[in-house]
Amino acid sequence: MKVFFGTIICTLLISFILACNEHKTMEVGLHSSHVKTHDSLLIVRQLNLSKKNLLKNYSLSISKAIEASKMAEKLGIPELQYQSYTEVIRGAMFAGLYDVGALYMNKYLDLAELENNEKMIGRATANLGLLHMFLGDLNQADSLFNKGLTLVQHYAKEHHEEVSLEDQINTFLDLGHIYLGKKQIDKAEKFYLKGLSLSRNKMEFQLVSAQLAQSLGILYTQQNQKEKAKAYLDLALSQQKLLNNHSMISSCYMSLGEFSDKFNLEGESLIYYQKGLALAQKSESVELISSISDRLYEIFQKQGNPSLALKYLKMNLDAKAKMKSEQAKESLFRKSFARNIIKNEEAEKLKEKKTKIVLGLFLFFISMIFIHYFRKYWKSNRELKAIQQRNQEKIDKSQEENSKLYEDLAVVNKQMASSALHAIQKEQSLNQIVNRIKSTKSENSDSVHLLKSISKDIEKVNSTKNWEEFEIRFIEIHSHFFPKLLEVHPNLSYNERRLCAFLKLDMSTKEITNLTGQSLRAVELARIRLRKKLNLTNSDTTIFQYLSDF
Repeated sequence: MKVFFGTIICTLLISFILACNEHKTMEVGLHSSHVKTHDSLLIVRQLNLSKKNLLKNYSLSISKAIEASKMAEKLGIPELQYQSYTEVIRGAMFAGLYDVGALYMNKYLDLAELENNEKMIGRATANLGLLHMFLGDLNQADSLFNKGLTLVQHYAKEHHEEVSLEDQINTFLDLGHIYLGKKQIDKAEKFYLKGLSLSRNKMEFQLVSAQLAQSLGILYTQQNQKEKAKAYLDLALSQQKLLNNHSMISSCYMSLGEFSDKFNLEGESLIYYQKGLALAQKSESVELISSISDRLYEIFQKQGNPSLALKYLKMNLDAKAKMKSEQAKESLFRKSFARNIIKNEEAEKLKEKKTKIVLGLFLFFISMIFIHYFRKYWKSNRELKAIQQRNQEKIDKSQEENSKLYEDLAVVNKQMASSALHAIQKEQSLNQIVNRIKSTKSENSDSVHLLKSISKDIEKVNSTKNWEEFEIRFIEIHSHFFPKLLEVHPNLSYNERRLCAFLKLDMSTKEITNLTGQSLRAVELARIRLRKKLNLTNSDTTIFQYLSDF
C-alpha cells in the first residue's frame, strides 16, 4: 500500500503539474527581436533536454530546467518562466527534493501574483496543495488545492473558457487521493468515479485512467466491496499492460495480491505476487521487490514452507539492505544536490540584493549630483535673470532717456529752424526798410543824410552773416554730422551741405523756400539733384531717413 501510494502520488503530481502548465512554446518564441527569438529557442532546447532526462537522470533534468528558468527570467517572458518553473518542480518532486520543489512553486506563485494572473495563481496554489499532500499534511493540501481550483474555475468563467478535459481528470484524481488520505471515503469515491468517467476509452488519458481505476480498486478493497474492487483492479491492470510500464504493472499485481489476501484467496494472491515480483525485478524497482518478497515470505511461512519462506526473507532482506544503501547514497546526493541548488539560489538573491543596493546608492549619488547641479543651475539662472532684468531696466531707462534726448533734439532742431526762419524774415524786413529808405526822395538834406546813415547801420547789422551763425549753431548740436557726411560724400557743394542741414532738421520744402528765398521749383530740383548725389535715386529711403544716420 505505501509503495503504491508513493508511486501513484509522485506520478499524479508530475502529471498534474505537466497538464496544468503546458504552453505553446513556439508561439512564445516568435518575437520581433532576433536576439530574443534566439534566446527563446535556447530555453526551449533546455526544457526539451529536461523532459527527456526526467526519468533517466533527474539531476541533469533539474539542472537544465533551472538553466532555462534563469534565461527566461532574464528575458522576462512569463510563458517561458512558467514552463521552466514547472519543469524544475516536476524534477524536484520526482527526485523527492521537496525543498527545491517548494522554492520553485513559490517562484511560480510570485510571478503569477506579480502578473495578477488569476489562472496561474490558481494553478500555483493547487500545486502547493499537492506538495502538502505528498508531505502528508492533508488538511493543508485540501485547503490549498480547493482554493487553487476555485481560482482557476473563476478565471475560466470570467473569460468564457472551459477547463481542459486533462485538467479536470487530473483534478478529480488529486481530490480523490486527498479525501482517501483523510478517510473521507464518499468524497474520494465520487471524484475517482468522475475522473474515470471522463478518461475512459480515451487513449491520451490511459495512464491517469489506470491510476483512477487502481485507486478505486484499493478503495473498494478497504471497504470490503469485493466485486467492485476486483473489477477496477482488473481494469487498471489491463490498461497498464497496454502502456507496457513494468513497474506500474507490478504495482497492479501487488494491489491484486493484497485484494486476494483481504478476501482469503491465497492461491490467487500467490500468483499475483509472483508475477508482480518478476516484473519488479525486471524493472529493478527495489521498493516493489522488498514489499512483494515480504508478502511472499508471510504466505510461505504461513503455509509451513520454510525453504521458500527463507528464500523470500533473504530476498526481502537483500532488497531492504540494497534499498537502504541506495537510499543512503541517494539521500546524500539529493541533499547535496538540493543544498547546492538552494545555495546557488540564495547566492543569486544575495547578488541581486547587492546589485540593487549598489544601484540604489548609484542612483542616490546621481540624484544628489543632479540636485546639486540643478540647484546651482537654478541659482545661476535666477541670478542671470536678475542681471538680465537689471540690464533690461537700464536699457529701458536708457531708451527712455534717448527718446527724451531725441525729443529734446527735435525741439532744438525746430527751434533752430524757427530761429533761422525768423532771422531770414528779419533780414528781409530790414532789407525792405533799407530799400524804402534808399528810394525816399526828400529836399531836406539833413533828413536824407540821416536816413542814409540809418540804412548803412542796418546793412551793417545784416552783414553779421546770419547763415554762418546758423551753421555754427547747427554744428554745436550736430557736431558729427558734416564730418561723417563729407567722409561719405566729399563732393557736396556749400549749398548742398546747407540743404542737407535743413533736411536733417526735417524741414519742409516750403520752410526751406522761406529760409532761402528760392522758389518751390528751385528747391525741389535741388532736392532731386541731392538724392542723385547721395545715390538714393533707385532707393525707397527718404533723404531724411538717410541723413538721420549721420
